[in-house]
Amino acid sequence: MPYEPADRSVPELLRDWAAIMRELRSKGIIRTNNNPVGDIAEAIVAEHYGGERGSFAQAGWDVKTEHEYLQVKAMRQVPGAKRRTLSPIRDSNYTAVVIVIFDEDFVVTEGLRMSRTLVEALFPHRAHVNGRVITVTQALREHRDVEKLDLSAAAQRIGT
Repeated sequence: MPYEPADRSVPELLRDWAAIMRELRSKGIIRTNNNPVGDIAEAIVAEHYGGERGSFAQAGWDVKTEHEYLQVKAMRQVPGAKRRTLSPIRDSNYTAVVIVIFDEDFVVTEGLRMSRTLVEALFPHRAHVNGRVITVTQALREHRDVEKLDLSAAAQRIGT
C-alpha cells in the first residue's frame, strides 16, 4: 500500500517527519535537528569530492578535501517561493563555495562552484548579518568564473 500523506492526521505527519529525521541522522546524512537541506548538501559535496565533513567546532568550512576547504551552501526551491539568497558566509577560512540547489523533492537540480576570491569580489560584507550573502541569479550562473557541477552521481551514491 503506497504512503499517502493526505490520509495522515497532522500528529501522524509530525511523527512521520520525526521518524524520518531520526533515520537520516542514523544513516549519517544529517547531523542536526535543523532543516536538513544544508546537511544533505554537505553529504553530497563530501561524496562528490571524496572529502571529509567538518565538525561543529571548526568554523569557515564544511568539507575538507586533500587540497582545499569548501564552504557548502544550499537552497531548496519550492513552487510559489522565489528564494534566491543563501545563508551568510561569516568566516574566510575556506578556498571555495559549492552551492547545491534542490527541487521540492530534494532532487539536486544544480551545482555551482566559485572561489573565495570571486565570492569576495561579487558579494560585499553586510554588517547587519556580519557576513557575505550570495544571491543566486542568472548572471551568477552564467559568470565565466563560476563552475557548473554535476552532483547527481554523488547524490545517488548517498541515496538521495
